[in-house]
Amino acid sequence: MITLHSFPGALGEPSLSGFCTKAMILLNMSGETWAPHFAVSVEVSPFGKLPVAVATDEKVADSNLLIPWLEARGADLFPGLSSVERAQAHAVIRMAEENLRYGMMYDRWVDPEGWAAFMPMVFGDVPEEMRETVAEQVRGEIVNGLTWQGLGRFGPKERLAYFEADLGALTDMLWERTWLFGDQPTAADAAVLPILSGIEHALLDLPLTMAVRQNKTLIRYLEQGREALFGPLRTLTASAA
Repeated sequence: MITLHSFPGALGEPSLSGFCTKAMILLNMSGETWAPHFAVSVEVSPFGKLPVAVATDEKVADSNLLIPWLEARGADLFPGLSSVERAQAHAVIRMAEENLRYGMMYDRWVDPEGWAAFMPMVFGDVPEEMRETVAEQVRGEIVNGLTWQGLGRFGPKERLAYFEADLGALTDMLWERTWLFGDQPTAADAAVLPILSGIEHALLDLPLTMAVRQNKTLIRYLEQGREALFGPLRTLTASAA
């Protein structure tokens, strides 16, 4: 039995962390027996972040490191893909996680309206007398990180142009496909779907969210992905809540 330590869900997402949702989908794809454990503490992680998959005396504390670990146990997370297609899948995962995801982070943590809507969901359980201090401390770290990364230095027009390029690439890949690489979901879908879904499920109609909502190809992908990949998670996550 594998226990997946994960941040809890909200906004219709299995977890507010796309990486945690990705790990859940990967575990389902692998056929492993597993159960979620929802928490906000990261003490179980050697890297100070979630998700963390724990099996007997093994601990895998990163969703991307989970892929080779599950493959070593016999999982096929890239079914039917050639070596070239697998390389492309790797690149797509990095594009979504190391660029497009920052758009969602900016809208949640940096944009003043987005932060006002998002903060109560993340820090609502923190005692009121400490809530603002704790929230602003965490927010400050993320703001600094996005500034260091570079996207936090841009204005709205330049930032959206970065993300629209990613959305355009995904749209072209999905134009005549059910999934990113054909008729079966792969680890690339496990990574991309939670990021797109988190953007679309935003509380406010910010520009990046609207760019997804107005894209018929991406909405079709989200609808089928939520049903096929998020759907099986509902019973597991409900029982762990």
